[in-house]
Amino acid sequence: MKIENINNYERNSGIDALRGVAILSVLLLHVNIQIPFSETTIGSLLPKMVYKVLFMSGFYGVCMFFVISGFLITNSIIRKWKVLPDMSVMEFYALRFARIIPLLVILLIILSILHLAAVPGFVINPERTSLNRALIAAITFHVNWLEIQVGYLPASWDILWSLSIEEIFYLFFPIVCIVISKEWNLAILLLVFLFISPFARTFMFSDSELGDRNNFAYIDSMLIGCMGAIVSKRVNIRVSALKAMSLIGWTLFLFIVVFRKTVYDLGLTQIGLNISILSVGTVLILIKMQKQFVFSANKRKKRIVFFRLLGQYSYEIYLTHLFTIIAMVSIFRTLELKGDWIWLLYFCIIVLSALFGKITAMHISNPLNKFVKKIFNLKLKQEE
Repeated sequence: MKIENINNYERNSGIDALRGVAILSVLLLHVNIQIPFSETTIGSLLPKMVYKVLFMSGFYGVCMFFVISGFLITNSIIRKWKVLPDMSVMEFYALRFARIIPLLVILLIILSILHLAAVPGFVINPERTSLNRALIAAITFHVNWLEIQVGYLPASWDILWSLSIEEIFYLFFPIVCIVISKEWNLAILLLVFLFISPFARTFMFSDSELGDRNNFAYIDSMLIGCMGAIVSKRVNIRVSALKAMSLIGWTLFLFIVVFRKTVYDLGLTQIGLNISILSVGTVLILIKMQKQFVFSANKRKKRIVFFRLLGQYSYEIYLTHLFTIIAMVSIFRTLELKGDWIWLLYFCIIVLSALFGKITAMHISNPLNKFVKKIFNLKLKQEE
C-alpha cells in the first residue's frame, strides 16, 4: 500500500503539553532525590499528599509515557499505512532506529568517558557490573533486566530501563500487528495483558527490589495507548461523549496520582491495578485531545507554551536531564547554599534541562535522525 506523505505534519499541542507534565514529574523527582524540596520554608509546610504529588510522581510520569508512546506510534502507523497489518516492518524498524539510536549512542559514549574519568555520579559500581556489561545492556535494550539482577546503576544509566522496555515492545509490535491481521484483534491481546501486567508488576520477580521493571509489567499500558489510537481513528464520537470521556479520564488520573493512600488502602496498588487505572485515564484524555485536534483543524491555538516545549523535546530531555541535575547540584553544594536557595536550584534545573533538551534535539538528534533516514531512503517524519 502506498504510504501517506506527512511532511507537513502538525504537532498536537495538547498531547505535547501532557508529555510535558510527565517529563516535569520525572525532573522534579530526580531533583528532589538529590536536594529535597522539604528543606525550603514552603516545602516544609506542604501537606504530605501535595508534596508527594509534586515531587514524587516521576514513576507515574514514566507510566504515562508508555501510554502516550503507544498512542502516538500507532496513530503514526495508521496515518502512514492506513491499517496496522499493512505496515512495512523493515521501514518501521528503520524509523525507530533513526529516532532512537543516534542520540542513545552519543549518550553512551559520553557516559563511558565520564565513567572512565571517575567523575562522581557517573561511575558504575564494579561490585555490581562492568562498563562493558552496561553498554551491552543499553544497546540491546535490556538495562531493566540487568538492574533486576544487579540492582541500581548510576542515575544516568538507570533511566534507560524504561527505554529498554519500550523498544523491546516495538521490536515485536509490527510483527504482532501483521499476525493478528485485523486491528481490532489487538483488543484481545490487551485483555490478556490486563491480567498479566498487573501480576507482573506485583508478584513476578518479587525477589528483586527492581522486579517490577520486567517487560511484561507495562505491556498493558502501551497496548492501552495503541488501542486508544485505533479508537480515535476509527470511531466517531460525539462532542458530549468526548467531554464525558475526558472528565472520566482526568478523574481516574487524579485519583491515582493524588489520592495514593486511598488507592493503597483499597488494595489497588498491591495487585498492580493502580497503573492500569492510570493508563486508562491517560488514554481517555489522549482520545479527547486527538479528536479535538482534528475537529478544530482551522482554529488551533497554541497554549501552555512551556509544557509544550518540555513535551516536544521529552526524549532529549529524558536522556540528558541528569547531566544538568548532577552539575547544578554539585555547584549548589560547593557554594554551601541551603534553605530557600533551593527554589533557585529547582528553577535553574528545570529551565536548563528544557533548553539543553531543545538544543540537543535541534543540533544533534534531529539532524542525525534526518541523516539516518536519508541513508535508509526514508522521507517520512516520525511523530514521537
